[in-house]
Order: sequence, then C-alpha cells, then structure tokens
Amino acid sequence: MYDRVIRVALADDHPLVVVALRDCLLRSASVQITCECRNGTELLGALDKHPADIVITDFCMGHGDNSLDGFNLLNRLARRHPQTRVVVISAQSNPAIIRRAMKLGVRAFVSKEDPLEDVVRACIHVALSDNCFYSPAVRAILDHAAMAGAPATELTQRELEVVRLYAQGFQLTDIASKLGRSVSTISSQKTVAMRKLGVQTNTSLIRYAYENGLI
Repeated sequence: MYDRVIRVALADDHPLVVVALRDCLLRSASVQITCECRNGTELLGALDKHPADIVITDFCMGHGDNSLDGFNLLNRLARRHPQTRVVVISAQSNPAIIRRAMKLGVRAFVSKEDPLEDVVRACIHVALSDNCFYSPAVRAILDHAAMAGAPATELTQRELEVVRLYAQGFQLTDIASKLGRSVSTISSQKTVAMRKLGVQTNTSLIRYAYENGLI
C-alpha cells in the first residue's frame, strides 16, 4: 500500500480518454489529479503552475495543430520538469518509438490496448522504483522486435518524428513550426529518411508509417 499522495497530471487530446483515466486513478486514495490537459502546450503551462509527481501523457496529440507532442514534448518535460516522472500511454506499436521515448527519460510506457488498471500499476511503480515499467502489450512489442533482430537501417529520433507527423497529414511548413526547425531542415530529414527506408514516393512513405506503427 502506498501511503503518500501522488500528484498526477493528465494529457490526452481525446476527452473520453482523460475522463476514463481520471475515474480509474481516483479509485485509489493515493492519487490526486492536479490538471487535465488536451495537448502538450497546455500540459507544460499547467505544470509550471501546479507541479506534479507524475505526468500521464499520450504520445500523439494535437492532430492538425502545432501543439507539442511526441519527442518534442518529452524533451521539454525532461528539461523543464526533471523531477516529474513521465508515464506515456499510446497506441504506438513501433519499437523504435518506444525505445527512444525511454531514452528521453520516460519511466513507463503503457499501451492503449492494455487495461486501464495498468496505468495505475505504472504510477505506483514509478513512484516507488527507479526501474522502468512496460505494460504487457508494450513488453510483447519489444520482445518481438528483439527476436526479429535490429533493422539494417534505423531512423534517428528526428527523422522518426518528421515521418510520423508527415504521415498524419502535416505539411513540411507545419512540421517545421511544430518542431521549431527550418523548413529546409525538415525537408532534408524527410529525404534522408526516405533514402534509408528505400522508398521513392510520399505514398510509400505514408504506407511505411502505417505498416510500422508510427501512427
């Protein structure tokens, strides 16, 4: 039994997900919800005013706008709130995304395919331990990738982010604004990613993103 109140901040761009998370977490007397946010920009602003012990955030948020999400959000959280432990909930099935998120300081990764109770388990785990937590579906993704072996070429964190956003429908100018890079840099990173993946067209790049769980 955990005998200290855990302050938790929630962020997801689907209101029903936030409500479900809140209702599940509040079944525990150890949890206090400090804020409920729709995107990463709101989350960072809320944390500045109301610090939390744990952040539970979706990886992909703000479809169609320039709000923070993905690796950009995780980087900002690590810099601005280094003492806050991050739990990512996501439908991501790409092991490279999961591994890179953990390298950025995420303490737990929970799949949206797993029961909500695994989010509670993740919170208790990261509050009590410095070890990382993976929900059953996430662990299965990583184990399968390990058995299959590493790919011959692996995209960098920045290339993954560009491909992910491009496949969501963002234009290069929108991605540049969202990530705080120049359009020429984004274009170059997209070109390098396509070369690494051996795809020749934008349609093939989007197909790769879908087939490999980037979105």
